[in-house]
Amino acid sequence: MRPPAPKPPAAASSSSYSQREPRPENPLLLLPSCRAAKLSLGCPILDRLLSGGLPAASVTEIAGESASGKTQLCLQLALLAPQSPLSASALFLHSDLPFPLHRLRRLAPKSRPDILDHVLVAAAHSPTDLLSLLSRAKRLLAHPGRSPHRLPIRLILLDSIASLFRADFDASPADLKRRSALFFQISATLKELAYRHQCVVVVTNQVVDVVEGDAGNTVAWSSGRRVSPALGIAWANCVNTRLFLTREVDGASGIAMRRMKVAFAPHLPERACEFVIRRDGVFGVEQAERRTESMDMQMDKDGLNLNLTLHQSYPPRLPTIFSCSCCPQKFQSAQALGGHQNTHKLQHHFGKRNREAKYCKD
Repeated sequence: MRPPAPKPPAAASSSSYSQREPRPENPLLLLPSCRAAKLSLGCPILDRLLSGGLPAASVTEIAGESASGKTQLCLQLALLAPQSPLSASALFLHSDLPFPLHRLRRLAPKSRPDILDHVLVAAAHSPTDLLSLLSRAKRLLAHPGRSPHRLPIRLILLDSIASLFRADFDASPADLKRRSALFFQISATLKELAYRHQCVVVVTNQVVDVVEGDAGNTVAWSSGRRVSPALGIAWANCVNTRLFLTREVDGASGIAMRRMKVAFAPHLPERACEFVIRRDGVFGVEQAERRTESMDMQMDKDGLNLNLTLHQSYPPRLPTIFSCSCCPQKFQSAQALGGHQNTHKLQHHFGKRNREAKYCKD
């Protein structure tokens, strides 16, 4: 006698079945620029460069040397988030102390005295401290408060990622492996927050001098130096979009010319535009406006020099030279000297290890 046939499992409801069943979808809709909301940078020229602004559900890196405008741009985004269509608060995680509160208050509009209530600030002193803050942010985004005076958080700013890794790690293989593991853990947490809660995530990064080659990383000229974003190619693979800020000073006019370049992005071509930093924020500049502004500043400078010819003239200020204490090389900036001295530290580290190995053999 044949055993009775087993009863077929109960048919799942159409709603639960549709959630598990793959469905065809246009791949172009998977791009953040097409599917997610965008946060405006507060300038039509910069928004046009980024096709509308910074996309949500994505991690955007802003890399550049000191005084290139990274922090100023982050402060501007934190104040624009409550006024944008996102209507969101900003979580500002900073590793460079102290927090630039004076610059934030100066940028805040006088007509909105309550706008600073929508900027949450926390300090991260180490990679583990940052992971702890991101874990708390995950709980805060999953269970937002019911306070009617605070908007939900949909903008996360981290300024900067490189400062967390420059002191606690050596050049040994074990430290490099541990550092890469922290890269992937931090980026995975940021991407989860961005995608699950449709947040705009912005991370700033510093630069290092490139002596030779590029090892596959982004390279650009800034202040007469060949620089690349810090933390190498391992961190470059952890972000979705990279914006590179460069800075050049015209020797004749003394005008600082800044440039924002799209190094790579899944939804943007490689392109760039110039911008200026003013008292009221960061703004893009068209080529014609840049030429007019340069001519006006040069004319003002020439007029000032004509007036000064009636008084005692002073010799021009000599450029500052930074000398290395370990070798006779000289540099024109403190950053270049610091990058050069790192090579001496590495040589000292390996020399110490060789001496210890020699003593052990003896």
